[in-house]
Amino acid sequence: MRICFFASEKPRERLLADAFARGVIEHGDEIVIRPLTEEPQVANDCEVACMVGVKSKELFMSNWQAGVHTIMFDKGYCRHRLDGPVKLWEFWRVAVDGHHPTSKLMRVARPSDRWDRLELEMKPWRAAGEKIVIAGSSAKYHEFYSLDDPTSYARRVIKKLRKYSPERPIVYRPKPSWREAEPIEGTYFSRSPESIDQVLENAHVVITHGSNACFEAMLAGVPTIVLGDAVAKPVSSTRLNDIENPLLATDEERRQWAYNLAYCQYTMHEMSSGEAWNILRPQIYG
Repeated sequence: MRICFFASEKPRERLLADAFARGVIEHGDEIVIRPLTEEPQVANDCEVACMVGVKSKELFMSNWQAGVHTIMFDKGYCRHRLDGPVKLWEFWRVAVDGHHPTSKLMRVARPSDRWDRLELEMKPWRAAGEKIVIAGSSAKYHEFYSLDDPTSYARRVIKKLRKYSPERPIVYRPKPSWREAEPIEGTYFSRSPESIDQVLENAHVVITHGSNACFEAMLAGVPTIVLGDAVAKPVSSTRLNDIENPLLATDEERRQWAYNLAYCQYTMHEMSSGEAWNILRPQIYG
């Protein structure tokens, strides 16, 4: 198999591309690393095109339309930071033929080993909660999914939500790194340094299109309504009119979701050793 990795000049992307390439070569496959340009690029001479982050919409669409499989990398669902001169996360999430791995996430029942090593607690479903949390995403994310700007999108969701739940307090939590975020009338505006754990206190439900807040909510025992392709979609409601009775997946379903999710994020070492590619390779034609 021949793979092309399109990488920008950002040091972390170059490090990721180099590490992934070593793992691919370890399994006897070919890989070429090409610089990311502003023009749409298609890896016509390869079977797989790799890219990083939602800034790669044109790249993703160009290769998808050309019939080239894609692998998209982004910061992991577990947001641990590593010390060092280059800004790196401990884990990189990986999705084959999509932005998130949701379409293939539950096809195979993965063992618990990778999840167990994370030593994360998954709390039981919360017995009661009061507020609704709207978790926003970045402007680049909205562009990738052809959505309104994050503020306009949140206003539209809130307006529709009020038809189903007119009395519950609403917390609007835009993506913390999005500097253009602004308050929305009739909601509490949650910004840093307030943590997501604080926001989830006394939460009845978290609503999002694609924020990683749905992952944090699942760990905290707070049900979620996923309106897009966020990673908790397989164990969440997907309609706003479920607001008063959101889906509560069984403990077994939620655990299996977590086990499978742990197989969708990898460390740099796991990339370079070939461990990640060993698991991802069968998904290309699966």
